[in-house]
Amino acid sequence: MASVSSFDIVSDFDQQELKNALDQVERELRTRYDLKDTKTTIELGDNMLTINTDSEMTLQSVRDLLESKFHRRGLSLKILDYQPEEPASGARIRQVVKLKRGIPDDLAKKLTKRIREDFKKV
Repeated sequence: MASVSSFDIVSDFDQQELKNALDQVERELRTRYDLKDTKTTIELGDNMLTINTDSEMTLQSVRDLLESKFHRRGLSLKILDYQPEEPASGARIRQVVKLKRGIPDDLAKKLTKRIREDFKKV
């Protein structure tokens, strides 16, 4: 019976679309007048992005640019988990953006427990 009525959700994003969006952001960073000389870098790790720039103002511009390109490529903005800004060497600012996949285990356990309590037949 469980195989007939199964409920499964996969929360994942397209890795190729992510790379395409980051390429567009980097291209615009090199050509946009207010960001051209900031030497801003965006590095893609396993499950995170690292933004390194020279000021908070340019960091906010890069975040806006990143979100607009993600939206245009069909990526959800909910996958971006911005971590606190931290100072980097050379009077620069670094911000790590974790890329969320799925839901955390503790939240999943709470959800399943609540569903089983509220809906006995599920």
